[in-house]
Amino acid sequence: MGKIMDYKSSLYNIALQCARLNDEGCSRGCECCQFNIFNYGLPINEASLLKANAYTDYHKRKQVLKYAENEINSEKTTNLIITVIIFGLIAWACSSVHACVTPQPADLIPEQEPILVQLRDNPNTPSNIPLIFQVMEKWGVPDLNEDGKVNCIDYSLWFRMLYGSNARLMINRNPRNGMNHMFVRVWYGFQIIDIEPQGSASRYSMGIIWGNKYDPQYNKDVTSQWSHVVGGMY
Repeated sequence: MGKIMDYKSSLYNIALQCARLNDEGCSRGCECCQFNIFNYGLPINEASLLKANAYTDYHKRKQVLKYAENEINSEKTTNLIITVIIFGLIAWACSSVHACVTPQPADLIPEQEPILVQLRDNPNTPSNIPLIFQVMEKWGVPDLNEDGKVNCIDYSLWFRMLYGSNARLMINRNPRNGMNHMFVRVWYGFQIIDIEPQGSASRYSMGIIWGNKYDPQYNKDVTSQWSHVVGGMY
């Protein structure tokens, strides 16, 4: 158990470094990069969840440090500077403690959560679609594109990470009726399933949920545009 946790901790730290480099405008090639956790033999679903958690944690920490730095540069009084630094350290510590004591999807994949184990071991399978809705309902959906809100973009990105590389990120922009929406298209052999990731395990068809407003002729595959979030696998 200890060796497994140490290995996961090491990969998590690698993912944090990847987040930092990406934030600084990384120009490395992901294919052979030592900071790309997809190069360490993890199943794609597990690696995607680990990377998403690390990126979220990195940007939370960055916000705290940026706040403290802005206060210091504003030439406030010494007491205010000390207060801001202490606040930043407390907030960071609380965030770290919360991350340690709160079960995260990536932490639960290997041993404790059968649903996520099944998703990890059987990617790109339509029978997993209801399970993915269960995961999203149980743990929620993170703000993956970090725009301060959780909407169709985050739901689609999260669904794709859980499902596997055969799930495509689609945009439907219809100037005739104002439709501007991201969803997921699943390919399984010759079968195409257009999924509304904000639906439910029993009702997720784009055609059923959106009715005539959904016109497939306005669909566009944008998976490659989000490779920086979904792990470079497109």
